[in-house]
Amino acid sequence: MLALLFLVYALTEWYFAKKKVRSPREKWTMLILILAFSVWNIIALYSNEWLTPNHLIMLLFGWLDEV
Repeated sequence: MLALLFLVYALTEWYFAKKKVRSPREKWTMLILILAFSVWNIIALYSNEWLTPNHLIMLLFGWLDEV
């Protein structure tokens, strides 16, 4: 439920930023990133095997903890 709340907030921010930014490519890039991360988080919410962003960070940078 929290992921959906942040999705609505991010889309609202994108809508307001869309009016201020003049580059159409930047607007659509941000929308694609927002939607991709939202889909990733929603899948991680319903599937235990799916990597959450925190698990991915631990896999990538977990070796730093041992140093």
